Amino acid sequence: MLSSRLVIGLDYGTTYTGVAICETSDTGVVGKDIHVIKDWPSRHTKIGTKEKVPSEIALKDRTQWGSLIAPNVQRHMWTKLLLDDAKAGEVDKILKELTLDDNRGPSSKPVDIIAEFLAHVKAHVIKNLDIQYGKGLWRSLPITLVITVPAVWSDSAKSATLKAVNKAGFNNIELPQLKRTVLTTEPEAAAIYTIQSIRGGIQDEQFAVGDGFIVCDMGGGTIDLISYRVADLDPTTLEEATIGTGDQCGGSFVERAFLKWLERRLGTADFLLIAGERSEDLPRTSLSPKLSRMVQDFVLEVKSGFSGVETNFLRLPVPLSSIADDEARGIQDGEITITAEDMQEMFEFPLRRTYELLLGQMQQARRKGNARLKWIFMVGGFSESPYMYEKLRVFAEANGLVAIRPAHAWSAIVRGAAAKGLEGDGRTPIKNRKCRRHYGTDCYAAFVPAKHKEIDAFVSPYTGLKQAGNQMRWILKKGQDLAAKSESHGKFTFCQHFWPGDVRRATCELLASDLDKAPPRCSDQGVSKIATLDVDLSRVPQSAFRVDTSPSSGTYFTLVFEIEMNIQSSLELSLSVNGIRYGAVTANYT
Repeated sequence: MLSSRLVIGLDYGTTYTGVAICETSDTGVVGKDIHVIKDWPSRHTKIGTKEKVPSEIALKDRTQWGSLIAPNVQRHMWTKLLLDDAKAGEVDKILKELTLDDNRGPSSKPVDIIAEFLAHVKAHVIKNLDIQYGKGLWRSLPITLVITVPAVWSDSAKSATLKAVNKAGFNNIELPQLKRTVLTTEPEAAAIYTIQSIRGGIQDEQFAVGDGFIVCDMGGGTIDLISYRVADLDPTTLEEATIGTGDQCGGSFVERAFLKWLERRLGTADFLLIAGERSEDLPRTSLSPKLSRMVQDFVLEVKSGFSGVETNFLRLPVPLSSIADDEARGIQDGEITITAEDMQEMFEFPLRRTYELLLGQMQQARRKGNARLKWIFMVGGFSESPYMYEKLRVFAEANGLVAIRPAHAWSAIVRGAAAKGLEGDGRTPIKNRKCRRHYGTDCYAAFVPAKHKEIDAFVSPYTGLKQAGNQMRWILKKGQDLAAKSESHGKFTFCQHFWPGDVRRATCELLASDLDKAPPRCSDQGVSKIATLDVDLSRVPQSAFRVDTSPSSGTYFTLVFEIEMNIQSSLELSLSVNGIRYGAVTANYT
């Protein structure tokens, strides 16, 4: 049994951020009160976001963040996606806008911008802790911080996320009692919450080993999916059945479609009166006050409640509110009509892309044949759309599945993050994860004419033998099961030579490939460098080094060592020589 401790779950999202808090004296979840922060500051109660706050910070006045930013003020937004390699789509457009309008935007590193935003979040979290527990009490409790990241996140993006969180003040300096920081994927947090929410209920009784479900995390910017298989019962334990997938196709794309529809319906001349420019040229980072209020009303009064059949009426701003009734344009009494067909058109892109992503997960699961998919669990703010839920429910039934949207779907991930932080006695709802990609390092081998290319040949200055460089040594394979409780998922064995007087350090490149079949050579297409591994061998005793003699250059030393890899939600590396661990390996991500 663990002593009393405090768990903070942090879900920094593309469009919204949430925080959950739980104090516990044991590792059970049942009966524990997970408190989701809901009093985020806002300029007006109409735009108060309750369980989450917009992941935005003003471009110039950095004291303005979240819902405190005025509609016409430019802001950093979608900065989370700047941490990963994929800069296409909306992220690229946002970055170009900030480049054109203020050179502070792109010149600030994404990690720094995110840290500034999260520093505001941290200050608000401390304010809540002071109110809920008292300034003295919570500061005496050991703290576990659980941070969520997308399932498709690269290792460098995970590292950058941790840097931003640390720089924001979620660290031992500003939180001296912080004892443990855990990284978990967003769908895994959602799966943990889902399992906890149905455990002991009718659905839990229907689970059987081998049953599977898809977690569909539907956010404002992105939709991410991964499938799980029930590995054990009593308690219910899961393992990943597929590799996670996702795309930029979340709920905010409905708003972009609304703007294009509005220009078509009003006509460009009238649209320009309230927008200032064409819909395809409108910035993502700020809108005119009139258009911003209209979009806000559209989200609150039309989009959020649309189930597929309603006709809605939206108030037009001045000067359009005084336009004479126009049946052709659907304008009457200063309002514009939005038919059910209009709304269905606005939802078309995110809905179609979600269908494609779900089918991809089903096909993956069928190919692997290790899970009987039965459910689709819908979480995230966009899942609360009645129209999206109904469409995906019908889609699920057509494919032999049942769509379920658990309670608190918008905050399911941050609730699951807090629940994960309650683990501590070896129990975990996740038994195995899938390796997202192939991992390996470059190496050399004795040159074999029929096997190696002459362009890769070289003569070792130590042994004088002909070697083949540029060779790949794959340690972990894409799709391979990674046991959650294992301390090591793979080992690299290295043979490093040193001349007398050389600094006892070694570097190597950690390489990866997302291809289904791993290439044999480092320079082959599809192989990319993740990080440079810096290995400090100065603590290894001299007795571990073998003394050798070069045919031409005299005495040198040889050390055989291993680098162990452990992949949970993040990548961990350690050094060992002759079975003895000598500390961590530093990974400098590209």
